[in-house]
Amino acid sequence: ESDFNVCMKIMDTYLTKAHEQGETKLPWNSLKYLIGEVMYGGRAIDSFDRRVLNTYMDEYMGDFIFDTFQPFHFYKDSNVDYCIPEDGTREQYIEAIDELPLANTPEVFSLHSNAEINYYTNAMKDMWDLLLELQPQTGEIGGGISREEYIENIAADIVKKLPAEFELDKIRKKMGGEVSPTSVVLLQELERFNWLIARMRKTLLELKRALAGEVGMSAELDDVSKALFNGQIPQIWKKLAPDTLKSLGNWMIHFHRRFSQYNSWVNEGEPAVIWLSGLHIPESI
Repeated sequence: ESDFNVCMKIMDTYLTKAHEQGETKLPWNSLKYLIGEVMYGGRAIDSFDRRVLNTYMDEYMGDFIFDTFQPFHFYKDSNVDYCIPEDGTREQYIEAIDELPLANTPEVFSLHSNAEINYYTNAMKDMWDLLLELQPQTGEIGGGISREEYIENIAADIVKKLPAEFELDKIRKKMGGEVSPTSVVLLQELERFNWLIARMRKTLLELKRALAGEVGMSAELDDVSKALFNGQIPQIWKKLAPDTLKSLGNWMIHFHRRFSQYNSWVNEGEPAVIWLSGLHIPESI
């Protein structure tokens, strides 16, 4: 959005200057370079993406958009026509803008209709997350227990099911002097998994102490308690785990399945088939 605002400011500055100085030719090449190469071009690393940007600049910037013999349409269908209005008063321009629809389909922006799917999916996810946060955070919940007791029960259950951390030194010694590429991947995976286990155990034990009033409830612990209450994965755990959209319950099932694969790999040797989704970095295989 900041890039868009800067580009609008650049266009306003150049076009206003050309109008005030009575220039017959607009500085299209300068505008294309500043917008397509400097502003948005700085975010596009891939050569094909930069080619798309330059194509958009050539498609929508030029004297041809003011051609009265062959009118230019940014987009046109049976319902709407995006074009530059004819010369007129300020009121006529406002009236032309008011006639445009408030909501547009992806085709207006030269996008496929499926582009809406991702937008609506994220919008619904955000809406449900907000609805969860708007739940009452105090008082009793189902079963006649308080919110604090409910969170404490979940924390205790997760702590009870947490496996012990892998002893990396013993595993390295067991591998001997020759370490295969897949063994390197295993050691890296186990190291990251140990970090996650340690962080989970530490935050849950501290949360239990905070709920008991033994220590203060920090902002980090408060976020963990809210996530456990809403059935979500705490952000502090997400930072040490593979990206996921799972709920807390499904994520814990996935967590234990990952541990089973690591444990089998350590004790029984490299598996014939590796479950890639159970790795922190599947690309390493």
